[in-house]
Amino acid sequence: MVAAITQQSESFATPGRFVSLEVHHARALEAFLSEFDSVPEELHGYFCHRDDSIEQVVTSLQAWSCGEQLAEGWVPNSTWFWEVDETLQAVINLRHWLTPSLEQDGGHIGYAVASSHRRQGVASAMLGTVLGHCQGLGIQRTLLICGSDNRASIRTIERHGGMLDREEWSQSSQRMQRWYWIDLSPT
Repeated sequence: MVAAITQQSESFATPGRFVSLEVHHARALEAFLSEFDSVPEELHGYFCHRDDSIEQVVTSLQAWSCGEQLAEGWVPNSTWFWEVDETLQAVINLRHWLTPSLEQDGGHIGYAVASSHRRQGVASAMLGTVLGHCQGLGIQRTLLICGSDNRASIRTIERHGGMLDREEWSQSSQRMQRWYWIDLSPT
């Protein structure tokens, strides 16, 4: 199992920390998820069912990080939440490796920030923290995919060294998308 990242991001001034979800986060998770009820397509990086109990969610996330109980086509993945004062502001998911399908739709990293916490540096702090964790998993290049109209994610990815690989129509998402690679190999 991949250890949780619990320290505050040191490379960014945004307050908060990564946490692995636990049962005591039940109310905080419900509040977080409710911000996406009207726009579920914006909830990237969280793959549990909306009506799963907190116990089911915790069990699934732990199993998936160990490569257990994976659905067909899934790879081991780790999910963390960005927490400030017991409030879950965002979620980020790191796939431990890519399949050909994930290279076309998904990438290594997916994340979402609740609308009430956007424009505060949360996405940048999370991405910076998880990129350090990628290296611990031996990921030398990480792939991020975002909608071509998602200016906030484009800025965040490019700020962290993302190099545009291509921009084209995605049949699976039915929109224009951008594929970025971030090189993490030692220089």
